[in-house]
Amino acid sequence: MADKCVESLQPEIGRELCLMKVRSGYRGYKRDILTENLSEREITMFVCIRCQGIMREVCTSSGGEQFCSCCKEKGEQTHPNLQMDNMILSFECSCPLITRGCKWLGYLGNCQYHLDTCGYVLETCKLRCGVVLQRDELKVHK
Repeated sequence: MADKCVESLQPEIGRELCLMKVRSGYRGYKRDILTENLSEREITMFVCIRCQGIMREVCTSSGGEQFCSCCKEKGEQTHPNLQMDNMILSFECSCPLITRGCKWLGYLGNCQYHLDTCGYVLETCKLRCGVVLQRDELKVHK
């Protein structure tokens, strides 16, 4: 269940973002992509108590704790919290690949759609040479 968040991504994008999440310890969304003008106090309302990322696919335990669905323990009884999900997905954010130069800005709910076409995502050459380049660079790679 812990890989559910990553499995929903396209394979080549998922591997890259999975590595970013594993290195940073997040299963939820990384805080540094949020551009929404929220105070630290406001942000803590949306932080997963288990992974410390911004909650992804929020679920609530029978005890009232809220966390990412991919942070849920096996067999743990929870129910989805769609109201909290909708609030989080409406946050303004930048592309997670902003450090590579992507200038995209949008809503967290549209971020995955952007990543499906983002030219800064790393992909392996399909011509069997095995080189890994940014998607835009692969267009001119021969």
